Amino acid sequence: MKILVVSQYFWPENFRINDLCISLKERGHEITVFTGQPNYPSGVLFEEYKKSPTAFNSFHDIPIIRTPIYTRKKGSINLLLNYLSFVLSGSLYGPLKLKGDDFDVILVCQLSPITAAIPAISFKYIKKIPIVMWSLDLWPESLEAVGMIKSKRVLNIVGSLVSWIYKHCDTILGQSESYLDAVRRRSGDSTKLELFPNWAEDQFNVLCRRDKKESILTILFAGNVGDAQDFESIIECARILNENKVSVVFSIVGNGRKFNWLQSEIKKYQLDDFFVLHGQHPLDMMPAFYSKADVALVSLKPNDIFERTIPGKIQSYMLSSLPILAMLDGEGKKLIDTANCGLSCSASDAYSLYENIKKISEMPLSERNTLGLNGKQYANSFFSKEKLVTRLEKTLNDALKVN
Repeated sequence: MKILVVSQYFWPENFRINDLCISLKERGHEITVFTGQPNYPSGVLFEEYKKSPTAFNSFHDIPIIRTPIYTRKKGSINLLLNYLSFVLSGSLYGPLKLKGDDFDVILVCQLSPITAAIPAISFKYIKKIPIVMWSLDLWPESLEAVGMIKSKRVLNIVGSLVSWIYKHCDTILGQSESYLDAVRRRSGDSTKLELFPNWAEDQFNVLCRRDKKESILTILFAGNVGDAQDFESIIECARILNENKVSVVFSIVGNGRKFNWLQSEIKKYQLDDFFVLHGQHPLDMMPAFYSKADVALVSLKPNDIFERTIPGKIQSYMLSSLPILAMLDGEGKKLIDTANCGLSCSASDAYSLYENIKKISEMPLSERNTLGLNGKQYANSFFSKEKLVTRLEKTLNDALKVN
């Protein structure tokens, strides 16, 4: 198949769509990516890209077409302008750049914002081909959950836009059944919905296990340092650990909107001994951080919308055989409990997280390693990338046949 992938974010930005494109190409499909200029998560254009933009026009021999955008910078207004710029630039510039190119199907990687799907809809009607959208963030619910939009009127307007986008997609992929239930309320009957969970990238198919217990427990947090991840409760937990003289260190590998806030809170409460902030790193460097950790942490604020999602880091933690400490509700918590691959507590329950950290630090190493192996076995059984890519190929083929 000739597949046009539309995603506001793409390599050198770290997202699973990069890995998926490689897998599809390896299976013989012709992939072209339409995306923006790399500026996530820092909010400014990557220095390497500014020095040599043409060096980023191909990824593993996959051609990349980049549309000009307004970079994210800082603040809500700049973020909104960033979202709008991809819609306008993509819808106007995209058809010109893709003129004369033939494709069989469009695959949209819908992270935040969902408006990134709008250029793809324009391509759909110009090229007369179907759209399959891989939905990874529920709008407007997630906007309300993190406090980005509080006005009910504005949320209703965004909700109407989301319904319009959903109804112009032929198929929408979602990470859990409850996630698809939320999509179904806005998509209508004409759009086909299919379950498509996340997988762990091949880099994480390693065995992270200790041969001896260390005196200080290293807790890895990998990924976005944002509003949804509830770093307020993580800071509160660190304060309790400090008060009770429990020796741990949170190894934070990532960046995001709350990164500067996190730095200031660590200084404010004199928690420097409890945190190491590594910042953002390329995907191929992540296994090195995983290998130095004893356990891994995943957290989300309490909210109905977050209960429907399974953070992608969970599958990566599982495949790498790291025991998981979870502070979240819903699908993510259920997965960890079902796989018996860690200790979980309710969202925003800092004290219970403290108790679980204390428990896992005192746990015999053999028990801790067993939790990690349970996760790896479960990931291999239910989140195999090969099986999921095969499923996606069938979905794309089915959309093409219907069209």
